[in-house]
Amino acid sequence: MGVKSVLGDLQIVVERHSDVLRNNALPFRFLVVLRIIGFIISYLHFARLLLWLHPYQLASIELWRIATSAFCGHNLIDVLWTVWCLHFGTNLVRLNNTNESLLKLYAITQGITTLAIVVFAYLTYIFFDSIKFFYIEPLVGMTPVCSAVMVLMKQFLPDTIVLATPFGRIKYAHLPFFSVCVSFILALTKFIYFVSFLQIAIGVQVAWTYLRFYKSHETDEIYGDGSEHFTWASLFPSRTQLFFTLIGKVCFRTLARMGVCKRQVRHVDLNSLQSVAVGINLPALENSAKDSERRRLVQNDKMNLIKYNFRQKALKELNERLNKTRTAEVANYGNWDEDENDEPSSVTVVSPQSSNVHSSRVATEPEKESMA
Repeated sequence: MGVKSVLGDLQIVVERHSDVLRNNALPFRFLVVLRIIGFIISYLHFARLLLWLHPYQLASIELWRIATSAFCGHNLIDVLWTVWCLHFGTNLVRLNNTNESLLKLYAITQGITTLAIVVFAYLTYIFFDSIKFFYIEPLVGMTPVCSAVMVLMKQFLPDTIVLATPFGRIKYAHLPFFSVCVSFILALTKFIYFVSFLQIAIGVQVAWTYLRFYKSHETDEIYGDGSEHFTWASLFPSRTQLFFTLIGKVCFRTLARMGVCKRQVRHVDLNSLQSVAVGINLPALENSAKDSERRRLVQNDKMNLIKYNFRQKALKELNERLNKTRTAEVANYGNWDEDENDEPSSVTVVSPQSSNVHSSRVATEPEKESMA
C-alpha cells in the first residue's frame, strides 16, 4: 500500500506541474546540475568505480552505468560544452520543439550512441585484440546530447551566422561538422579521450537520422524532415557535398533494400482538394500558397510605389507650371495698369427703362470747359 500511495502522489504532482515541465527550461537546468555534480564526484575513486562505464562491465549486466556514466567525467572541456549546449542551445531550439520531444531526442541519441560504441569496442577487441576502448578509456559524458543540440541548431537556423572569422563565416549549419573536426583535433592532442570523438561523430549521425526519418509531428502523420537544407550531404562542407550526396544515395538505397529504412511516400487525396475553402493540412501547398501571396503583395507594393512616384512627379511639374503662369500674369497686369492710366476710360451705361444698351464716352475736363 505504501508504494502505491507514493506512486499515486507522484502522479498527482506530475499532472499538476505538467505545464511547468512542458513550457519551462527546468528539466534542462536539472540536467546541468546533475552534470556539474557528476563532474565534482568524478574525482573520487569509489565514484569512478561505481558510476563510470567501461564496455567490459556490461558483460556483468551492470546496466545502471549506462545512465550514471552520462553525468560523470572529469574533463573540464566536456563539462563546459555540455553546460553551454543544455543552457543556450536548448533554449534556442525550444522555440521550435517541445520539452518532451527534446528529452526524447536526447535520450535516444545518448543511449544508441553508447550501445554503438560498446559494440564497436567488443569488435575491436575480438578482431584486432585492442583493449583501448574495451578496458582503458571510459565511456562517460553527455557529448552525444551536445551533438544532438548541434544538429537541432542546424535544422532550426541553418543560415544564421554564429561567428565571422578572417577565413570565413561560421553558421549554425556548420556546427555539427565543426564539432566533429574540433573533437578530432583535441583527441589527437590528448585533451580529451578518443572515445569522446567517437561519441560526437556517432551522436551527430544518430540525431540526424532520427530527425530526418523518425521524428513525429503533432499536427499531421508526416515523419521526419524532408527539406533540402537538411540532407545528409549538407552536414559536410559545400565543396564536398556532391561527393557525399552520391555516398548518401548509395547507403540509403542499400538500407532501403535491407528493410532498415523506408522511402517516404506521401499520398494526396484529390477528392479532398475540392474542399480547399474548408482547409487542407498540406505543408507544401500551404508554403507555396504563402509564397505566392507574399510575391503578390510585394508586386502590389512595387506598383503602388511607382504610381506614387509618378503622381509626385506630375504634381511637381504642375506646380512649377502654375508658378510660371502666375508670375507672367502678375507682370502683364502691371503693364495693363500703366496703359489704362495713359488712355481715357470708357463706361458702358445700361438704361433701366430700356433693354437697349447705349455706349457713351465720358467727357474729359478740357471738353467740359469748351462746352461751357
